[in-house]
Amino acid sequence: MKKYFSLLLPVAIVLILTLGLSAGDIEAKGKAWLGSHSDTPAINVSGSWHEAEWGTVTLTQAQGSRDVTGDGDRWDITGVVSGNQVFLVFSHKGKVAYTAKLTSESDKSLNGSYLKGFLDDKSKGLRPMHLIKPSM
Repeated sequence: MKKYFSLLLPVAIVLILTLGLSAGDIEAKGKAWLGSHSDTPAINVSGSWHEAEWGTVTLTQAQGSRDVTGDGDRWDITGVVSGNQVFLVFSHKGKVAYTAKLTSESDKSLNGSYLKGFLDDKSKGLRPMHLIKPSM
């Protein structure tokens, strides 16, 4: 039994280190994806938004900043505003699950799409996303 344990221990260590590195790689990829959208912000997306599938999504953007943080339905949201578009990364416990690209249609409407994983110009399987800011 000791012989098998001594053979499996190095394999287990490699697997644990590999899993740790992949989470870091995903986080780094999320930051790189957001950083690739760097136009001066033309909109402010702070507030509570509603989306049929996602429920309430709360976004915070400091005045004059392009950085966005938020939450919704147990998701941590990090993003940036670039021009009249907002790019969002939805994560849970540090793991990226979805990314979204939305364009401002008005002060109360963001329309675009999201995808499991990272969006790019060749992404397939896009799902529509339409955030509405309820009237107060």
